[in-house]
Amino acid sequence: MNVARAEPGTRQWAELAAPHLARYLFAAEQVGGRRVLDLGSGAGYGAAVLRKAGAAAVLGVDADAAAVARALARHGCAGVSFIVGDCQELADVAGGWDVISCFEAIEHVPRPEALVAAAACRLAGDGIFLVSTPDRAATPPFVAGRPRNRFHKHEWYRDEFAALLRRHFLDVEIRVQVETTAAQARRDAVEALRAGMMASNPLFVWAWRKWPLARRDARGWARLAGLAAPGLADFPIVPAALADVYGAAWFTVAICRQPIGGEAV
Repeated sequence: MNVARAEPGTRQWAELAAPHLARYLFAAEQVGGRRVLDLGSGAGYGAAVLRKAGAAAVLGVDADAAAVARALARHGCAGVSFIVGDCQELADVAGGWDVISCFEAIEHVPRPEALVAAAACRLAGDGIFLVSTPDRAATPPFVAGRPRNRFHKHEWYRDEFAALLRRHFLDVEIRVQVETTAAQARRDAVEALRAGMMASNPLFVWAWRKWPLARRDARGWARLAGLAAPGLADFPIVPAALADVYGAAWFTVAICRQPIGGEAV
């Protein structure tokens, strides 16, 4: 969770794909036949997932012009479009959307409440706003009052995030995306394997960690982490009351209905 953007084709995608895709597949259950606005759409893979899931049309909005250009080149098609825009304002976006999604974007903007207000104003009266953000209880402690992740402007505890949303929606249902106990156990097992190898033959392992003379993440020692690579099933989105049954809370996911103030047109 310390990179600027999760994007297919990057070295980090194998590590980050599962939780990101799990959120979009959760949203996919809600979009059949509906018009969807995806805030912070990035490289556009999420918009493509939602369209394939049956959304009538998907519009992605992102402030990064280069990301929008890549999204258009890779995923732009009939029913899927992207524009450059400020998700805190949505100045070029009309109202009446059936579903608005915003996954792992709200913590990056300077004015998160403006983003929530803009979404509420552009949502149809019977629409839903799906939004997620890292749970501050699961992130590193703040440094000098700021998130440790240099790409984050804000992080919230679950109740703080719910309070922010309830200023703009009458109905806010909080769910939790967890990292399952199985995923945690695989990660711990890889660390135990590394420790055991180091203890049994430290000279050999030292040489293996340095060879071949390639980028660090391409070396055999680093590739051992692939044994713990997560899958979609490792990051379920569950009712908050059951989070500790499934694993460790990682992200807060909110389903917001009944926008206060109604839609903008």
